[in-house]
Amino acid sequence: MKVAELLTRLKDADPDAVVLLFPRYADFAETEELVDVVLIAEPWTCERHREADGTTKVIHHPASDGCPMGWDAATDDNWLERVVILSPQSGSIEARLQEDSRMRSDAVSLEDSIREQALQARRQMVANGQLLPADEFHARLGVNKKRFAHMLDDGSIFSLDVDGTAYFPAVLADPRLNCKRLQAICRIIVPAPQGSRLDFLSTPHGALGAKSPLQMLADDRDYKRLCELAKAWAAQYSRTAVRLYEGEHESEPDGVEPLFTAIAEIDPRKPLWERASEALHSHGYSWPLGPYPGVRTFTVFIERQSAGYSQPVPEARVHILANGGFIRVHAAFASGPARESRIALISKHRCVVDVAKKVVAYLRKR
Repeated sequence: MKVAELLTRLKDADPDAVVLLFPRYADFAETEELVDVVLIAEPWTCERHREADGTTKVIHHPASDGCPMGWDAATDDNWLERVVILSPQSGSIEARLQEDSRMRSDAVSLEDSIREQALQARRQMVANGQLLPADEFHARLGVNKKRFAHMLDDGSIFSLDVDGTAYFPAVLADPRLNCKRLQAICRIIVPAPQGSRLDFLSTPHGALGAKSPLQMLADDRDYKRLCELAKAWAAQYSRTAVRLYEGEHESEPDGVEPLFTAIAEIDPRKPLWERASEALHSHGYSWPLGPYPGVRTFTVFIERQSAGYSQPVPEARVHILANGGFIRVHAAFASGPARESRIALISKHRCVVDVAKKVVAYLRKR
C-alpha cells in the first residue's frame, strides 16, 4: 500500500480513533496500538520471490543488506522503493536500524578478515613452493610458450592471484601424477573460480570414497568416477534458464508470469541449444507442473547465470508461431545473426512445452 492510498482511506476516519496494528494470522486480542511512524530516508529493496508452488512472496529490507537467503536471481525480481514503517513500539525501529548497521559493519569486517586470511594462506603457499611463479612453473611443465598459452586458455592449467601476481599450483606440474588426466579434469572444472578449482583437486570427497581427485588419477575406474563427479561439481557454477511467454516479445515482459519456466545447472561450455534442451527435459526447477496451454504464438527466452553474478546473461530469443501442422520459428541471438525456419509439427500434443521442446530439438540439429 502506498502512503497516498493510506491517506485516502483515512480521510473519513474519526481523528480521535485509535490506530491498531493487526498482525497476520493473529486474532483480535493480539492487536497492538500504533505508537511510532518512521519515515525512512534511504530507499529500501523490494523483492518478489517466486516459490516452488507458484505463489509469490514480497520482501522489503534495507538496500545495504544485499540479497537475503532464498534469493534466486534466475526467478526473482527486485527494485528500490521508499518506505514508511508503522511500529507498536516507540523508538524501536531506529534502534533496530542502528543495530543492523552495526551488524553490517561487523559483517564487512569479517569478510575483510576472511579475505586477508585467504591472502595470507596463499602467500604461505608461495613461500613453501606450493604456488610457483609463471617462469618456474613453465619450466617444470617443459612446454614451449605457444603450448603454455594454449593450456592456460583452454583451462588445462590455471593460476591464482597473490598480491597482483599470477602464481600456478605446483601440483599441476607434478611428474608423479598423470598430468594428461589431471589437465583433462582441470578443463572440466573451468566454470568454477580458480581458488575453488584448487580446493576441489586437493580436498577429499565422500563421493570418491574420502579420496581427493589427485588420488583418483592413476586407476582407470577411479578416473571415470572422478570425471563424473567433476562434471556435476562444475555444473553447479552455472545455470541455464528457459522461459516461455505468450505472444511475441523482444525482451522479457515485466510483471507477466511465464507460461513455463525451466532452470537447470549445466556446464556453460555446452552448446546453447543442448543446454536449453537439457533444461527443458531435466528434473531441475520447472514451474508450473502442468497441464500447459496450447498457445498459438509464444516467445522463448534463454539466459545463463554464473555463480557470483547477480545478473543473468541473455543468450537467445525465439518467436514461435504454431499454425496448423507447421511451426514458424524466428530465433535471435545475443550475438550472431537471426534465423528463420519453418518445421512440421507431427506430434498431436501441441501444448507450449511440447512445441518448445520440438523447436529446440530442431535448432540443436541445425
